[in-house]
Amino acid sequence: MNRDYLKGKDQKSEIENLRQSADKNGHFLHRFAVRGVFWRQYLDWATINMPFYTYPVLHFFMTFFFFFFAAPARRIVLSNLAIILPGSCRAVNYLRVFRTFYNYAWTISEAAIQKLNREEFAYEIIGAKWLEQLGVAQGAIVLTAHMGNYDLGAALFAEKFNREIRLVRAPEPDRQTAQHLSASLEKSGAGAVKVDYNTAGALLSFDLLNALRLGEIVSIQGDRMDGDLAGIPAHLFGRHIRLPNGPFVLAQVAKVPIYPLFIARSGYRSYQIIVREPITVLRSKRDREDDIAQAVEKWCRVLEQLIAERWDQWFAFAPGFLSDEEDR
Repeated sequence: MNRDYLKGKDQKSEIENLRQSADKNGHFLHRFAVRGVFWRQYLDWATINMPFYTYPVLHFFMTFFFFFFAAPARRIVLSNLAIILPGSCRAVNYLRVFRTFYNYAWTISEAAIQKLNREEFAYEIIGAKWLEQLGVAQGAIVLTAHMGNYDLGAALFAEKFNREIRLVRAPEPDRQTAQHLSASLEKSGAGAVKVDYNTAGALLSFDLLNALRLGEIVSIQGDRMDGDLAGIPAHLFGRHIRLPNGPFVLAQVAKVPIYPLFIARSGYRSYQIIVREPITVLRSKRDREDDIAQAVEKWCRVLEQLIAERWDQWFAFAPGFLSDEEDR
């Protein structure tokens, strides 16, 4: 009886060891996935050790590599382009996908340059009066998109106005990548950029609401849904899409304005900071959802214009537009 017990215990231990070994191997392999931490670490190494004149060649070959191996992202960008540019040729759109990937390589590379080498960047401000309003606002939401170099933009804002900013990001699939990105953003912002990861839990919402009421600036990406977060139906380029309703609910409850803000790359280490007229989420006597829907509609028109003008900088690598079956 004791021998059987010990034998069963040994088998369980062996199974547990195999399971732990598989977890370790899986965790190790995650480092080399498309969104794994290995590529971020390699980028940091290249930024420090390679001369700047090698960057175009490096970015081209990395873009070529990911163009073929990041097939899901390639298909999503291709599908988006068919909606943004109706009637466009599919073959030409493949070249546009490559261009989008190439722009993405430059933006994350230049973010690493700013973080590690602390080099200066040129930038032009479009909508300066609204940016000045944002800089002195006692509580405001910056609503942005997966466009251009939004990470670098947070660091520039914190430096220009000497203010802290809380950056809300979608959760990364790999824990090490999330840790690397958080450390990078906080370092590039000299400690003035704080990173929160958006989850389905309510704790972060209360924390952000409290931050807004204390006069802080919160930056949120509002161009697509991630995970099981609460969403609201909207229209973009004549197609149905679901967008996160969190920024609009927060703005309504905290009674703070929403500032649409985008960071677009205009050349080598050169950017445009584009700020649009703030959106106010009303609290009228009618249904609260109607007030939120009205603000979402204004946001969609701003977003639509910016994406149409700079489609090659919209880094929407996850599904956004609803399929015909979901639309029904």
